[in-house]
Amino acid sequence: MKKLVFTLILCISFILCGCSLISFKKDKSIIDKEEKTSVVEDKNTETSVKKAVYSPYTGEELSDDAKDLIPFMAIIENSKAARPQSGLIDADIVFETMAEGGIPRFIALFYGNSPKIIGPIRSVRPYFLNLAEEFTLPFAHCGGSEEATISIQKGKGKSMDEAANGSSYWRDKTRKSPHNLYTSTEKLRALISKKNFLVSPSSSLKFDKASWNNGTFTSAKEVIIKPNKNYNTSYIYKDGKYMKSMDNEPSIDRENKKNIHADNIIIQKTDIALQKDGIHIDIRLTGQGEGFLISQGKYQKIKWSKKGDASPTLLTDESGKAVNLSPGKTWWHIVNKSDMIVINGD
Repeated sequence: MKKLVFTLILCISFILCGCSLISFKKDKSIIDKEEKTSVVEDKNTETSVKKAVYSPYTGEELSDDAKDLIPFMAIIENSKAARPQSGLIDADIVFETMAEGGIPRFIALFYGNSPKIIGPIRSVRPYFLNLAEEFTLPFAHCGGSEEATISIQKGKGKSMDEAANGSSYWRDKTRKSPHNLYTSTEKLRALISKKNFLVSPSSSLKFDKASWNNGTFTSAKEVIIKPNKNYNTSYIYKDGKYMKSMDNEPSIDRENKKNIHADNIIIQKTDIALQKDGIHIDIRLTGQGEGFLISQGKYQKIKWSKKGDASPTLLTDESGKAVNLSPGKTWWHIVNKSDMIVINGD
């Protein structure tokens, strides 16, 4: 009898242990599955919180490669001997205004793209110095007017003058001096790092393509700007872009032979006057004034304001509300209030 009881107890123990093992294996399987699910959920969560980064100069999403690029500006010549220029097609923003003798000049802002050739590089003027200061960006140039040079010597702006940084520039032997000085984004970004001119990209510009779906805006398929009898520039709206011409000839990039174009055109009307020497000019960039913003085949009248040299230039509509550009490249014309401006529709 005792042997029978012992046998029964032993059998029950084996059964209970077996159930416990089965339960443990089952629980462990569930735990493993839950851990794997948790990892997947964590990865999905990580992916979902990853935010896109947009350029403050174009409003376009930056690629992973472009997020660490270094922004800068460059003074580029626009006499007929300097055309076609190199690199302007890759600039995020190009400011165009007058220099001596009624010949325009550019200061171009580069960030999202990295052209291998930029130029011809020319000398700086006080108003270009002020534009570079507004964006707090270093700028490439070759010398400058007396007024601009004195300001730089006093510590204004982040100058990358060719005279002091010759290895960052070269002369193109196929062109005549002084229309043959060139540089590149690679050389300038290396110089910026060396000089510790690194700054965080920023601007006061706002971008929203949807805001241009506005039936009250006026059609703008052709834009003509004629500051004097010796020069004119124009744009034709084609395939969603404004194709640029100068002196009735398409503006072509020297390197890739493509037509320079813009997504936005800003026309800032101000006061431009000759200095007492009858050669150099003054351009008023502070205060306030009127202008036009052109994009998506339409235009709207705007107002601009700027408190000081280093302050941002703010753009609003006529009611004082901030205006939006379309994401993309911008050509910014600073013109005299008396300059001829024609905007044609359909």
